[in-house]
Amino acid sequence: MSFAAYSIHHPTQDHNNMSASLANARVWMTEYIMSIFLVIGVLGNAINIFMFTRKGSFRNSCSLYLLAASVINIFSVSWGIAPSLYTLYNIDPATYSYIYCKLRLYTIHTILMMGRSLIVFACIDRYTLCARSVRFRSFSQPKIAIRIIIAHIFVWPLLTIHVVFLEEFIGNKCSMPGVNNLIYGLYSTIVAGTLPPLLMTIFSILAIRHRRELRTRLNGTGINNRRDNRFMVMLFSEVFVYIITTCLYPTNTLYEAITNGQVKSTERQQIESFISFLAGSFLIYLNPALTFYVYFIASKSFRKEVISRLWKRIIGRRGRVEPRITHHQTILHGNQDTLV
Repeated sequence: MSFAAYSIHHPTQDHNNMSASLANARVWMTEYIMSIFLVIGVLGNAINIFMFTRKGSFRNSCSLYLLAASVINIFSVSWGIAPSLYTLYNIDPATYSYIYCKLRLYTIHTILMMGRSLIVFACIDRYTLCARSVRFRSFSQPKIAIRIIIAHIFVWPLLTIHVVFLEEFIGNKCSMPGVNNLIYGLYSTIVAGTLPPLLMTIFSILAIRHRRELRTRLNGTGINNRRDNRFMVMLFSEVFVYIITTCLYPTNTLYEAITNGQVKSTERQQIESFISFLAGSFLIYLNPALTFYVYFIASKSFRKEVISRLWKRIIGRRGRVEPRITHHQTILHGNQDTLV
């Protein structure tokens, strides 16, 4: 083989190898790492629910938001990851089911937006708790939180209904052709990728800024003060992780919308496909899967309480002492047996 022939063939071989490597990496990450996300996500959020349903938590509005978000997170990681695992070795239902094609993206997008919105309201709740205005502070109440949580169930499915009409089923393929992709790209970049982290950041900074005023105002109720501070630490740690895991999503979504329709090489398509997988399928589920573990690491008091409650739950029944039967009770039971 001549040097010229070798130089022509070698780049193509490299491109094929790279494409195969990216495809294999995507399958491996889906099969193994995302499977772990699914397991630890369901388990961790279940523990969150267990912790946030104790009696004292229902008197704290931030706890209610985190409780509702934990329930939503279970649906997010389950409905988001399980179908991806199924399609690894089975035919994708989106290639033959019109209903699945229409509802798949709509449902997962709605669930994810509900979880994001709940965290935004939790940040607003912490800010209003620290606000100088009595009117603003009245927002941080359990009854307000319950109303907002219930509103999420009805409002978000209506706000995201347009996704159903943007998704089309053409030629056994589920996609957003032409202008539909641009509309969804702009929408998801602003509404899903930019607004939630921006609002979380703004209200988190404002809450931290007025935290000293909160401590002064609640000086006479140290227990509630410590509890509120704990929820603030847990919440802001989750916001930090959320921003890191979603910062790639709006950029990639906007890029896909702008470059849609351009002629792209196979190598470029493979790279873009892998980046889209990272931004929209891999990292996007990392935050709802890790919320409990973020809380566990960030808050020492939460960590101690989790260990204490789980330990009592596990050994509680084993440690119970059977009631001692007295001689009088033995005679009484014997008489009852005779009567029967």
